[in-house]
Amino acid sequence: MSALTLKLKTDLAQRVDCSPLTPDKLAGKDVADIAAMELVSGRLTLPVDQLFDISGDDVNDIRFENSSAKLDHIGHAMSQGRITIEGDVGAYLGQFMTGGNIEITGNTFIYTGCEMKGGQIKINGNAGDFVGAARSGYKNGMTGGIIIVTGNTGARTGDHMRRGMILIEGNAGEYCGSRMISGTIAVLGDVGKHLGYAMKRGTLLLTKMPQYGITANFNDCGSHTLAFLPLMFASFKKLDSQFANVEGFSRVRRYAGDVGGIGMGEILIKI
Repeated sequence: MSALTLKLKTDLAQRVDCSPLTPDKLAGKDVADIAAMELVSGRLTLPVDQLFDISGDDVNDIRFENSSAKLDHIGHAMSQGRITIEGDVGAYLGQFMTGGNIEITGNTFIYTGCEMKGGQIKINGNAGDFVGAARSGYKNGMTGGIIIVTGNTGARTGDHMRRGMILIEGNAGEYCGSRMISGTIAVLGDVGKHLGYAMKRGTLLLTKMPQYGITANFNDCGSHTLAFLPLMFASFKKLDSQFANVEGFSRVRRYAGDVGGIGMGEILIKI
């Protein structure tokens, strides 16, 4: 068997909902069945083979080639298997994901890993706003799993994040960790303004002081040696990420907040 490969035929006029194209939902289907499936595109429904050239037959290993930023909901609620993407994708990559693996060589639009519960997403590129966040009007962002971004993320990374881990090798935008309830966000680059805004709990781990500093809503708790940090860095060794090569450290400056709320979140900055 070879990977089920879906190669986009042409530029898209409308956005396409790709949520039916996951290992879970394609289980038991042959190529003819998949070709006849219909995807919502704007006001229309179009068969898969009108949008994609199809090859291969392993539905547990799906490849999108020549991908477009108008392909939304790839990996929606997947619990198993692997999805590999060459090119950009649209919104809601890996939404509600509970297991499996998604890897993209390209950039993603808004709500990557939105409300995911498990599995791993790796983005070899940049991600848009609301990575690992909750949808508007909802209170729980990602509750498990790992998101790795080799480039930069947009605003509101980890908004309402409840558990899980987001590892950013580049920079994070404004309001990183906003309204965070639990979980860990680690950033090797810089972060934008309003870091940890309305944060309740959780950990923001930085390798350097942010260019905009720490807001007055966080109390400076001084320097600490935290024994759990080397264990965390040791866990990164199994990941395909720059974090696997970061020399572990335990000495940090700790800031607690946001004191405008319950103030039990923490920002840890390498000394």
